[in-house]
Amino acid sequence: MKTKNFLLVGIITLAGLFSITSCNNDDDPVAEEAISEEEVVEILSTSLASGTDGVTADIETAAGLSRQSVDDSNSIKSANIGKTLSCGESSDTTFTIQRGSSLITFESSKTYNYMLECDESENPLLLDINLMYEGNLDAPRVASQHSGSADFTVASIEHTSDMYLINGTWKRSGSFESKIRNQGTRQASLRFELIDVAVEKEPKEIDNGTIIFSIEGESASGSSSADYKYEGTITYNGNGEAIIEISGSSSSYITNLETGEVEEL
Repeated sequence: MKTKNFLLVGIITLAGLFSITSCNNDDDPVAEEAISEEEVVEILSTSLASGTDGVTADIETAAGLSRQSVDDSNSIKSANIGKTLSCGESSDTTFTIQRGSSLITFESSKTYNYMLECDESENPLLLDINLMYEGNLDAPRVASQHSGSADFTVASIEHTSDMYLINGTWKRSGSFESKIRNQGTRQASLRFELIDVAVEKEPKEIDNGTIIFSIEGESASGSSSADYKYEGTITYNGNGEAIIEISGSSSSYITNLETGEVEEL
């Protein structure tokens, strides 16, 4: 009888310990998973497209400012961005952009500072542009609160050239909420290096060019295990699309420069 009682007590004790252990495990914080490549591509594509207020929109604005700076025709002035400049003169313009649709909404406040440089004969050589901005975005697969800056040099602004040639850097950082995969909120910093991005003067569409990108950050929890960094290239195709390639990945992606929609090739 004593043996049976001892066994019964042991079983009850083990059951209690198992119950306590199980409860403790349920209360333990769940570590946020590292960001996936798919989530990174979504952040990149929305930071790229003009329809989601990405770098392509700022490249097109830079082209518009460049044309305005060397052309005093009324048709250009009606665009109401910038003004005609003399050699060595600088100016700035600030505006707010709002867009809303059933799929994509965003709002941005932007300030462009720019200066016209000329040669010794006072022929326009290039436009130096500095941009500061902040805004928010809500798209089908990602939402963000962000701020950023850019430094562009726009060459080939003389009337004899058919295309502007833009080089420089564009940056964005903030909080990015993924609506896919783990649906996590990530802190991210992006850097785009523009290399010979060619923009048609009329219409102002990107014909070709390359962007070297890096994106890094951490999960909202700040867990070091969730730190990440990706690098790669973006290539403009000249047909309203671009190719995203991540270093070390076997996959590549094509993205629409208006909507930011992206799919794996």
